[in-house]
Formats: sequence, structure tokens, C-alpha cells
Amino acid sequence: MDQNNQQPNILVFGILSLVFSVILGIIFGAIGRKKGKAYIAQGGTLTGASKVGFILSKVGLILSIIATVFFVIGIIIGIANGGNVSYSYNF
Repeated sequence: MDQNNQQPNILVFGILSLVFSVILGIIFGAIGRKKGKAYIAQGGTLTGASKVGFILSKVGLILSIIATVFFVIGIIIGIANGGNVSYSYNF
């Protein structure tokens, strides 16, 4: 595999995993980690942009999982509330 072609892809997926949280962040984080591991398995070493992308993929994956859990909890609370959300402001 071409070393110059693989390294930017890892960085791109790492950045995308941070930008798009919830479901897309999990997907992009997993793809970035998979590309990084495949690159290592082929004898490459993660340096520079590829190392940063691999780390960002890990961080993005973890943050996306946490955001997804909070998103699902919010939906469950909204459904349990009967969809009745009222705001009252007392000034």
C-alpha cells in the first residue's frame, strides 16, 4: 500500500470522528482505527499525520459513544415524559 496515500486517510477519519458525534462519529472512528491497524499490520509505522489520526480516531470513538448514550437517554426521557416539554421562565 502506498505510504503517502494511507497516512492522510487515517488523519481524515480521525478528524471526522471528532466533528460528527453520535452515530457517524462511531463509524468514522472505527474506520480510522481499522485503517491504522491495517497500516501497522502491513509493516508501516505510524508517524506524523497517521499517528495523530490514529489517536484522534480513538478519542473520537470514545466521545461519540458517550454522546450516543446521552442522546439515547435524552430520547428515552422525552418519550417517558409523553413528549410534553414545557418551559417556564419566572423573571
